[in-house]
Amino acid sequence: HYMSKVSVDIEYIKSKLNDIGYEISDCVERENNGVNWQLKFSNSGAIVTIYDSNRTKNTVVNGKVDKDEKDSLKFIVDSLKAKELQIDPLNVEIVEMIRSRKEDYYYDFKQIPHGNNEDLLHDILCLSNNIENRDAYLVLGVTDDYNVVGVDTNWKSNNIFDFLRTQQFAGDHLPEIEVKDLFYKYMRIVVIKCKSSKYVPFYLTKRYHGINENQIYTRLGDRNTPKNRSAHYSDIEKLWLFHFERENE
Repeated sequence: HYMSKVSVDIEYIKSKLNDIGYEISDCVERENNGVNWQLKFSNSGAIVTIYDSNRTKNTVVNGKVDKDEKDSLKFIVDSLKAKELQIDPLNVEIVEMIRSRKEDYYYDFKQIPHGNNEDLLHDILCLSNNIENRDAYLVLGVTDDYNVVGVDTNWKSNNIFDFLRTQQFAGDHLPEIEVKDLFYKYMRIVVIKCKSSKYVPFYLTKRYHGINENQIYTRLGDRNTPKNRSAHYSDIEKLWLFHFERENE
């Protein structure tokens, strides 16, 4: 049984590694019982050898890296080689946000997924009601000082949707969110995308713990409106303006 040769698209693999935050410092093509490529990085001690062969799962990761990175990077490169892994186009933008080492009105970092739904809901309301009415991102797996620690692979996102559906929102409009599994280098990060919507401002009609009913929260600069406060009058006005301007969409 003759297997047709898998042609390794090394440029594709390199561009996808770049998209998830690896900075390739060196790529050497070598002949040694067939062609292979050796990749080195300026922001990782890993040395990755990719073989131009039919066997897709034979990437070797060596160098100064711990077991987690070794295993995860091998899985990523093997999967890219076999074209089995889709890197979300958003990944590039999120990597840039992390590298910027600052927070902004349309994105916020959290080290671990929220321990309680109250904080999660507050973050989603503030980001969804951002005063530019643009897509906004809650990035999980990044510390306050911008170190990426990743999110445990056991963590599941479906309970976020279930939880939001239990809340009573004004006009029955729930914030429109999407949950994405992304990478920062070899680590899994999770991004909750709060989509730009014509239904802003989102707010509750029934109190949930510290989140008051009929109170509008937003995000100014890198700060959320505190739970016991309301957004400024002029910001609330802006949100209603977006609402009416987009009414006929």
